[in-house]
Amino acid sequence: MNEHFQPPMRKKRDDEPFQRLREMVDQFFDEKPIRKMFETLDEYFHETFSRSYIPIDIHETAAEYVITAYLPNVNRQQIQLEFHEKVLQLTVYSDETLETTDEQKQIYKKRRMQHRTTRSIPLPYPVTEKEIQASFENGELVIRLPQKKKYIDIN
Repeated sequence: MNEHFQPPMRKKRDDEPFQRLREMVDQFFDEKPIRKMFETLDEYFHETFSRSYIPIDIHETAAEYVITAYLPNVNRQQIQLEFHEKVLQLTVYSDETLETTDEQKQIYKKRRMQHRTTRSIPLPYPVTEKEIQASFENGELVIRLPQKKKYIDIN
């Protein structure tokens, strides 16, 4: 009875109790139908949410109020800018065709997508349409308004 208790020796295969389960899960997600389903879901979320927001930057100088909208991969014909009293409405339209091919380079899915993203930009003060200037270059839409705020020098 002086002998110390020794746990039974494990076989090499039993070193990790969940190893077989991990292998089965990996195999499940590597199967072609499941992988295609996840690729389709990934594509859906990417297409749905990647273009649903137009980032802008606004800054003021003593002479003007400048709004910059960042529109990479957009051309001038896709942009519409509307003026409504104290709000600018920026709309970007896209119309594209997506084709998916298999390993034999045969098209097995063709989809046409039309998408419209709109952003309303409130203006800080009333302006007229003639006072608004807009230019588009290198994926940046720059909108300039004359500064109407009065700045007071402090001595």
